[in-house]
Amino acid sequence: MKIVQLTPYAMDRPGGVQSNIRDLAAWCRTQGHEVRIVAPPGNSAHREEGLMTIGTARPWSIHGTSFEVSRATRGEIKAAVSELREWGAEVIHMHTPWTPLLPWQMWRALKLPSIATFHATLPEGAGFDPMSAALRRVGHYFNRRISRVVVPSMAPYRQWEAAGANPVPAILPPTIDLSAWRAAGEAAIPSKTLRVAYMGRLEARKGVSVLLDAWHAVAAAVPNAELTIAGTGEEEPALRTQAANLSRVTFQPPPSDAEARALIASADVFAAPALHGESFGLVLIEAMAAGTLPVAAANDGFATVMTGAGSNLLVPPGDAAALAQTLINLASDPAKRAQLTKWATKHAMDFDVATVGPEYVKLYAQALAAPT
Repeated sequence: MKIVQLTPYAMDRPGGVQSNIRDLAAWCRTQGHEVRIVAPPGNSAHREEGLMTIGTARPWSIHGTSFEVSRATRGEIKAAVSELREWGAEVIHMHTPWTPLLPWQMWRALKLPSIATFHATLPEGAGFDPMSAALRRVGHYFNRRISRVVVPSMAPYRQWEAAGANPVPAILPPTIDLSAWRAAGEAAIPSKTLRVAYMGRLEARKGVSVLLDAWHAVAAAVPNAELTIAGTGEEEPALRTQAANLSRVTFQPPPSDAEARALIASADVFAAPALHGESFGLVLIEAMAAGTLPVAAANDGFATVMTGAGSNLLVPPGDAAALAQTLINLASDPAKRAQLTKWATKHAMDFDVATVGPEYVKLYAQALAAPT
């Protein structure tokens, strides 16, 4: 098949959606398929195989997270569609198509069999949220017009079900090639200290301030514990101020892919204290594949990944005391940590691209076979 992946996000920006697209495309090529990726341009030279960058993107922030709003001119869309049709494009996989505007523009112009992955879980609250209501309407719009809507976990599935989606989405986790993460874990040098790492955007919903609150107790109970925070974002100045009087806490800028794997593999624990808004937990899976235990907030998305023995590594979102105690318990019980690490490395493989990739290919084939 000739598959077109459509994304509203620049491929050079770190993110789970981009990792999913990149690794799924690479795996599909190993299976004899051809893949083109259509995305807005980023800030650096793109080196993705089969990447087509069009349009413009500008940063936007809503519900405590940042993303790009992208669009292309009529002429850019016409040229891109002409190139893809000449290439022989057959089926489309849209990602987060309710994020304006590029994926919708390309999908509408190409008029090909399609599936769509809605990666996000919408915020929930007691009041009426016009943006969430608008996004739900967009979801129904696509559900009536494409072969299959896909969501990554039960958290967004329940929202679609409650909103009366018909048909309800298929649940299929995003997927990633874990081979480089496993290799990083095998190359990591054990440390006699307790190394804890956070990697990701520094924005309020990610809960890094909760991790720093917890670090007071961790540093007191485990004097050699080290915390590395890798990332940037609007909360960075406040977080640096919060950490000013904490011992053995370091900040570093967003790492390259290779640096990220080395950082996480060298840690004993990957801290993921996100308060909400997580539909899944690719970062947790990457950490587990590298032999690093995630200690994560029990939001709906992370709880989807941390099942079985992993549920012992979940803490209530926003609960600094529970987070601290879990870290202290892991530091004081190496045997338990080793047992959980063995479970984690095995569990991660359930989400490897070699496991999940065939299910996506099956959906592409079903879209192609569906009557038009």
